[in-house]
Amino acid sequence: MVSKKSKQTKDNSEIISEILKPHTKKVLEIIDSLRKKIKKEFPDFEERGYPVWKAIGFRDKNSGYVCGIFPFSENVRLIFEWGVLLKDPDKILLGDTKQIRYLEYSSNKEVDINIIREFLEQSLGLPKGKKEKEMIIESMGFIKKLPSKKRKP
Repeated sequence: MVSKKSKQTKDNSEIISEILKPHTKKVLEIIDSLRKKIKKEFPDFEERGYPVWKAIGFRDKNSGYVCGIFPFSENVRLIFEWGVLLKDPDKILLGDTKQIRYLEYSSNKEVDINIIREFLEQSLGLPKGKKEKEMIIESMGFIKKLPSKKRKP
C-alpha cells in the first residue's frame, strides 16, 4: 500500500515535471540552479508545484509560502511573496505590486545564492501571520485599509 505522503510527493514531482516540460534548455538550467541552491541553503523548505501559476514554490513550516520560481520563455523570475517588506538597499528587487518583488535571471550564471539567502532569511524573519504583514504594508501606504463591515443592530 502506498502511503499518502509518498503519493503526494509523486504527484508533486509529476506536477513539477509538467511545469518544466515546455521550457528551453536555457530556462531549465536557470530553474535547476535555483532549485538546487535553495534546497541546499534551506533544506527544511517544502518544494511544491503550482500548476495554475505554472510555478515551483517553496514553503516554510512556520512562515508558509516564501518564494516561487516562475519560468517564462526567455527568463526566470524568483519571486518573494512579501518582497515589498524586504530591505533592498541596492534596489535589485524588481516589481511594483503591493506585495511581491522578484529577481529576474536570463542565465544560470546570474544566480547568486548570497543575494537569495539574504532575501529568504529576511522573509523568514517577517511576522508569521498574513494580517500582520498586510498591516505593515498598509502602514507603508501601499494598500488602503479595507472598510470594516458595519453590523446591523
